[in-house]
Amino acid sequence: MNLSFAIPGKIWWIHNFLDKEVYKGIHNAIIKERNKINLHGADDIFHPGLIKNITPPMRVDVRNYEPFDILKNELKSNPYCLLPDFKIITTSIHYMKRNSGINWHDDSGHSYGATYYINNRWNKDWGGELMFSDGTGAGFLPYVGNSLVIVKAPLLHKVNPVVTDIMPRISVQLFMK
Repeated sequence: MNLSFAIPGKIWWIHNFLDKEVYKGIHNAIIKERNKINLHGADDIFHPGLIKNITPPMRVDVRNYEPFDILKNELKSNPYCLLPDFKIITTSIHYMKRNSGINWHDDSGHSYGATYYINNRWNKDWGGELMFSDGTGAGFLPYVGNSLVIVKAPLLHKVNPVVTDIMPRISVQLFMK
């Protein structure tokens, strides 16, 4: 686990977040089971502004899945972003095909949001970058498998649309209150 980028108190990007075997297990389970995990469009859950003029991601909420419990525990104990003890941490899988993304938002209603990247092979030309702006500057984080981005609300951010048909952008979303 190593910190690759941070704006202290706002955003942290951690590479090699999970042990290689745990990451491989989560990756393989999601990839192999993707046609059986009841993915559905987020258009009935997301505020319309989040998906205006883009295709909403496919998603599914996930509860009581042991590897995600490992992910939550590592998130709570990571050495780079010391998080408070949350009463609620939700998890969902986001599956973004061509033209899917999420417009600018600030995760209002949550204290923190985190995105764990699943794909182990992602080309920088395929889109799906996380853009962010804190009022004093802006930047982006490319998609890197087995990395985690933690965002403290209300940091403004978005996910650029995926621009490839080769593979979907797959992530685990965690929201904390």
